[in-house]
Amino acid sequence: MSDLVLSAVSLKAGGRTLVSDLSLRLAPGERLALLGPNGSGKSTLLRAIAGLQAPAAGRIERPAGPPGMLFQDGALWPHLSVARHLDFVDPRGDRAWHERLLERLGLVALRDRRPDTLSGGERVRLGLARAFAPRPPWLLLDEPLAHLDAHFEDLLRETLPGLLDELGAAAVLVTHETDTVRLTAQRVLCLSGEGPSWLGTTSDALERPPTPLLAALSGRGTLLDGTADAGGRVALPFGLSLDGAAPGARVAAFLDADGVRFAANGAARLRGVLVAPDGRGGSWVRVDGRLLRCGEPPGARTPGAPVGLSLAAAPRALDGAP
Repeated sequence: MSDLVLSAVSLKAGGRTLVSDLSLRLAPGERLALLGPNGSGKSTLLRAIAGLQAPAAGRIERPAGPPGMLFQDGALWPHLSVARHLDFVDPRGDRAWHERLLERLGLVALRDRRPDTLSGGERVRLGLARAFAPRPPWLLLDEPLAHLDAHFEDLLRETLPGLLDELGAAAVLVTHETDTVRLTAQRVLCLSGEGPSWLGTTSDALERPPTPLLAALSGRGTLLDGTADAGGRVALPFGLSLDGAAPGARVAAFLDADGVRFAANGAARLRGVLVAPDGRGGSWVRVDGRLLRCGEPPGARTPGAPVGLSLAAAPRALDGAP
């Protein structure tokens, strides 16, 4: 199987440039996650890679063989049952593999149902099974965890990396789920929809996010910003600061939640009010009218309770303006 190669690719939609001068190479078996806010061009780029939309500039070289594809609209066949979808795309395929897909994607009990009788999440799981059924050499997956209830979202987050490993296929996947990115992809391409894109390793993107957009998408801490004074010092919220900036520059910074902990009164640097769990194993705390992410779960603390916080890490300057 050959590589997927994008050379100086630009994409437009509605008269607006979404992607500009993008070059990358995806090797066989490598997995790339596309991150970015809504409207940043993720699905448009996926369609261009699939050959469904021509780039405004540049060239796309695709691997040999058709990809397995999952797009948000599903494009399921209304007259075919769940099981027949797999048979249709892979008529001479491995029936044991088809059955394993139905089982691992929670579709066994739905095998004789047609798409119009399925929920949105069930249709997504059928779309995934259909994409994987012919054992394609590469895959294009648009929001594979969309519309799922909590049980199946957790199931697929655990199941998808194993299915990709079993196939050994290259994959490009669009997702808002950073936990899925951590488990599934080796590299991340972050699109802003209006500025330059960022391409790097998953670890760099999510563990030490280098840009304000990636920091916001990572959900690992709190974004801060301020303006440098004449001496290059930037005063940030919560009484924090950074040095070494260009005088007058607007600076974005990131305070990692792991460095913010609950503290007893004597050890507390900040005082605030617990707002809620953050959904990622930490907590949101309101300090001086602003939300701050704490790396610890609330425990027995209830929303509205006064809390003290210690800071074990300094804010880190990010690339790019806030």
